[in-house]
Amino acid sequence: MNRKILFALLAAGVFTAVGCQNPPVTQDSPISQEQPQSTEKVFSGVVPCADCAGIETTLQLAEDGSYILGQTYLEAKSEKNTFFETGHWVRNGKKIVLSDQDGKKSYYLMKGESVVMLDINGEPIQSDFNYELDKVKPKKLAGEYRYFADSALFTECGTGKRYDAAENIDLERGYGATGVEGGTPVYVEIEGYYTLRPSMEDGLFDHAVIQTGKIRFDKAASCRTKK
Repeated sequence: MNRKILFALLAAGVFTAVGCQNPPVTQDSPISQEQPQSTEKVFSGVVPCADCAGIETTLQLAEDGSYILGQTYLEAKSEKNTFFETGHWVRNGKKIVLSDQDGKKSYYLMKGESVVMLDINGEPIQSDFNYELDKVKPKKLAGEYRYFADSALFTECGTGKRYDAAENIDLERGYGATGVEGGTPVYVEIEGYYTLRPSMEDGLFDHAVIQTGKIRFDKAASCRTKK
């Protein structure tokens, strides 16, 4: 399926993440009326793993009842350590029930603004370890952004992790306003959050950055100088 079509389907509805009302953008990039608002709730955290350092987990719940679950097994011995699952979700009281494409179910319990992973029967996991995923909220993100040939990438300063930054006209315009040659990384501070988005490759997904508010490019700075 075309990536932009799939993105639009995921973005349908009014399930708006807290704080994603697109306040005015400062400096280089006045906010565009074309900028899509967030229509998802995202939860993230690291849950225990029997044979690795932990499972970095991101759960995205869309208003249309679809979900994306991304799990990365940290320090795993296997070369393939990141897995994605899609399907549909429903809320039953305080329980969230996920049904994947094969009909297999998994369960989470709402706890304030967070969700807690349950066992295969939908019951609390009897353990002293933490199985809670925190709700992702927009905050200031610092990194280096580059745009070249319709490809946009944001590299977070603190971790070095790379995030897809496509589908964002304000970041693209702000980058263009700096006057640098395409593909040159430019330091930027963004109000936004991280989530999952369909990859250019069918059936795969990318970790993505979503800009929801202020943008500030500074071509005289870098992640190294901001340490």
